[in-house]
Amino acid sequence: MKNLTSILLLVLFSLPTILAQNIKFGKVSKQELEEKYYHLDSSANAAILYKKRRTYYDYHGEEGWTLITKVHERIKIYNKDGYGWATKKINLYTRGGKDESVSIKAYTFNLINGKVEKTKLKNNEVFKESINNYWNSKKFTMPNLTEGGIVEWEYTIKSPYYSNINDMVFQYKIPLKYIDTEVKIPEYFVFKYSPSYYYPIKVNRTQKNRKLNFSYREKDDERVGGSIRTSSVNTSVDLNEKVYSSIEKNIPAIKDEPFTNNINNYRSKTSFELTAYEPKNGTHKYFNNNWDNVTKTIYKNSRFGAQLDKTSHFKKDLQNLVSDTAPLDEKIIKIFQFVKSKIKWNNYNSKYTSKGVKKAYVEGVGNVAEINLTLVAMLRQVGVKANPILVSTRDHGISLFPTTDGFNYVIAGVEADNNVILLDATEKYSLPNILPLRDLNWQGRIIRKDNSSSSIALLPKTFSNKIYFLNAKINGEGAVKGVERIAYKNLKALQYRTKYNSLGENDIIALLEKDNDGIEIDEIKVKNKEDLAKPLICQYNFETDNQVEIIGDKIYFSPLLFHTEKENPFKLEDRKFPVDYGAPWEDKFTISIELPAGYTLESKPENVAYSLPKNLGTFKFITVIKGNNLQVLSTTKINFPIIAPIYYKALKEFYKKMIDKQLEKVVLVKK
Repeated sequence: MKNLTSILLLVLFSLPTILAQNIKFGKVSKQELEEKYYHLDSSANAAILYKKRRTYYDYHGEEGWTLITKVHERIKIYNKDGYGWATKKINLYTRGGKDESVSIKAYTFNLINGKVEKTKLKNNEVFKESINNYWNSKKFTMPNLTEGGIVEWEYTIKSPYYSNINDMVFQYKIPLKYIDTEVKIPEYFVFKYSPSYYYPIKVNRTQKNRKLNFSYREKDDERVGGSIRTSSVNTSVDLNEKVYSSIEKNIPAIKDEPFTNNINNYRSKTSFELTAYEPKNGTHKYFNNNWDNVTKTIYKNSRFGAQLDKTSHFKKDLQNLVSDTAPLDEKIIKIFQFVKSKIKWNNYNSKYTSKGVKKAYVEGVGNVAEINLTLVAMLRQVGVKANPILVSTRDHGISLFPTTDGFNYVIAGVEADNNVILLDATEKYSLPNILPLRDLNWQGRIIRKDNSSSSIALLPKTFSNKIYFLNAKINGEGAVKGVERIAYKNLKALQYRTKYNSLGENDIIALLEKDNDGIEIDEIKVKNKEDLAKPLICQYNFETDNQVEIIGDKIYFSPLLFHTEKENPFKLEDRKFPVDYGAPWEDKFTISIELPAGYTLESKPENVAYSLPKNLGTFKFITVIKGNNLQVLSTTKINFPIIAPIYYKALKEFYKKMIDKQLEKVVLVKK
């Protein structure tokens, strides 16, 4: 029996290898369709059974180099929650009439009455979508989906942009059973190779010889009817290729957790960046190989640096707004607020202008670059040392090496007193050095007039505060009534204003009730909604009957009432990537609860103070009885915007102890 079990286990775990040797597009086995769950992660809603990728170059005499990427992918859908993996979106770059193209074949497979049923994706089920000026996509959802089914597609991308090798991605939000990937690069191209390290993958690097066959048109010596005749010439050349290849099995899903920034930063992948093109016969080209070269290239673009010299359209407004002799703070605030009100953001991110700063100014609508480059230009006009700062937003990711594509956004920076004041006029409720969360992504790069550049830390040092004052009364039936006042400061004030300021009172109440354990709210008042220099204050009356439990002659309740955290947000045993809060933060509760008449205190939570290593954070919890009132003071502080993964277990335990303390009950007993 023991030997039989060993054989079965060997077969089970060698299945991916067996599959890999026999995989043919369009042919799915009954065994695959009968599989009920992924053998290494039963919680997976879907799994990639097989993925094969080949990337290589072809050459045509008239068109030049073409980059070709072929992908074959087979995905098992275990249940309805995995149906999202049956939708595929293929992004295609387009610029100046030169588009990437893609050809697609795809099938859905189901097991019906013991037989494999195959459904083909039709051409009219593939849709083209425009993403922005430079990107389109082909998107499709597989037909005839059922639980337990398999979807499979094969597509080929042909690209005239030989520098744009897509990342070799090895890790997804679902498990991957088997992957076979290979990238071949001719000797003429010099690429910087950059692997990720959060989940290490072995990539083999070898060299191979290849005979490249191609044809071109050549002029003949003879003329026909006065025209030069051409003929096609077939030829070949021997070249060396660098080959990057990897075969891996049973790669676990990358698990997304709260406070992750962009999960794509941490998935296992390998990236390529072109640094040079060195043909044997022809001019060598060298591309950006350091950040100074990148920033110079961006600054020289007519849709970036030249826009800072366009000033005539706003000079009259600027003269009426602020004088050249005004204090620095006044210049910054007045111009900053003016630009925010003058040009509304169209929600399009770009480091380059689209229609230009002048047209955006006149029309009152523009993209990120048009707004913030206008801000820089206006500040410079009144003598402020302002410069653009290139940024990669959180959803764009973190660039691992110098590249112009590493940045997708631009903000303004003012250098004063050995500091840099950060400004983003796209955000109505932002302040100097209080940027929206999308901007808070590690480092930006400031570009000065003299073409010098330097790294700028984007993560704030200013605390994001939420301060609660709550007065409540519990009656003998367990109902709670009271008033709460909450003060929001800095990033949390910006986020509140962005979320709630455009809503009506009833909508705000509905959201707050949902976020606060179903309490009933009335008489809500919000102060300083538009006065950004002051904390935003939200005050309301509330009542609830679900915060107190009466058993016999005793009453039980948590001291923080409906603000009690009940679940640890950190679930993983181990985390390979940092915890990213965006900003250091503090939540502070000052609570006073009047106890019901006829009851006396039997027990309450003991006072505690917990701390994280390296002064990363603290938690304090104090309860005091004064007369017939319970007074609670609870403060949680995280002192840094990012906590390294080596402290994850300590942070998880910190949250556990904090939540356990909050869940402890105050016990009252009838006199």
